Amino acid sequence: MRLRLRKSVMGVAGATAALAMVLTGCGSNAEAGKVGTVEDPVTIRFAWWGNDSRAKTTLEVIKDFEAANPTIKVQGENTEFSSYWDKMATQIAGGTTPDVFAMSGAYPSEYASRGVLLDLDDVKDQIDTSKFAEGTVDLGKIDGKQYTITAGVNSMSMVIDPKVFEAAGVELPDDETWTWDDYAQIAADITKNSPAGTFGTTPMSNDSFLAVWARQSGEELYTDDGKKLGISEDTATEWFELNKKLMDTGGAPSASQTVEDGSAQPEMTLMGQGKQGMKISWSNQMNSYSGSPLVMMKMPGESKTPGAWLRSSMEYAISSKSAHAKEAALFINYLVNNVDAATKIKSDRGMPANTELKAAITPLLKESQQKEAEYLDRIAEMDIEPPLPFPAGSSATMEVLNRFNTDVLFGKISPRDAAKGFIQEVNSNLG
Repeated sequence: MRLRLRKSVMGVAGATAALAMVLTGCGSNAEAGKVGTVEDPVTIRFAWWGNDSRAKTTLEVIKDFEAANPTIKVQGENTEFSSYWDKMATQIAGGTTPDVFAMSGAYPSEYASRGVLLDLDDVKDQIDTSKFAEGTVDLGKIDGKQYTITAGVNSMSMVIDPKVFEAAGVELPDDETWTWDDYAQIAADITKNSPAGTFGTTPMSNDSFLAVWARQSGEELYTDDGKKLGISEDTATEWFELNKKLMDTGGAPSASQTVEDGSAQPEMTLMGQGKQGMKISWSNQMNSYSGSPLVMMKMPGESKTPGAWLRSSMEYAISSKSAHAKEAALFINYLVNNVDAATKIKSDRGMPANTELKAAITPLLKESQQKEAEYLDRIAEMDIEPPLPFPAGSSATMEVLNRFNTDVLFGKISPRDAAKGFIQEVNSNLG
């Protein structure tokens, strides 16, 4: 198991197919070789995903950057997450790649393997990472090369609604000792003692959660060479069994309601409506739920063999064909190191990796955001080496996992057969 300890000072599928079309067209619309002046500045394009609130904040930060750098103009391009990767793949294939763009999950590996991303060593003089918490710079390294810079870190967590617990007469768990069996029993108790329509939890079908589950079993989700899954059939089977158990014991809603909840906007989920006691969630997503004041805890099983790690919730990359790589790098440097930018962005993209910025924004955070910062401190103190970046070919893993998990919940397939099918299909994607 790849769990090398280190000191941390941190205070805290369709697109895949389209991307395969990429050959050499990953350039920028900007005129090559042009040097900006105040009268005639160069223009770089920056693409990200997110809601209207994130877009508004980002455009404000862009305006500030342009004021401080009058020779550079930034054209912002916001897209909803559901269509972001398809749009990116289309632009890359058509040779209209943005100069700077947001990344996450397995996509850095996918894009780097196809030559889409700039090796940031080429612009190392423009991006200062000296104040980043230990280990957070390495989150952007693939095969030893720096392809991305983290915009902020988060981690898998268990979000708790204390009001639901209190109404059900169920005590809050001790997250230093609880197990997955405890979790399932607590979920069933909450549902049993709550009004109709309120549940203990909902199954979470997410490959990063599965990675935590694997690490808790002494395995990794992927092998170090990224050629196949590292999780065993038995461990994957147990994961599918847990999700089915949650539903069968009443701790989670029906399969159809689980599917519906999984596609809902955060504020419209059961957790967002104050009708769910526990939810496995990315730490920075807790602030998206509009229900009661929430609490963030470690997931079950972390006391025996920790599985959670600090990861990039969003990363910034530069097109390998950008005509203005240095200007693009200066913009990234502003995003991750400027205190004015940080006070606007706060923890929207995860907690800043720059420790000075994190300290600067912490007093400005809402109570729920401060709880997130405290939780990330606890994860950092565990001193666990993160897994290698998810490999090229793995961007479809979550869709495959969700499909098999849904079939398990609807009783169309057994957990064992789901594990076999999942491993076979993902290995085929990786191969």
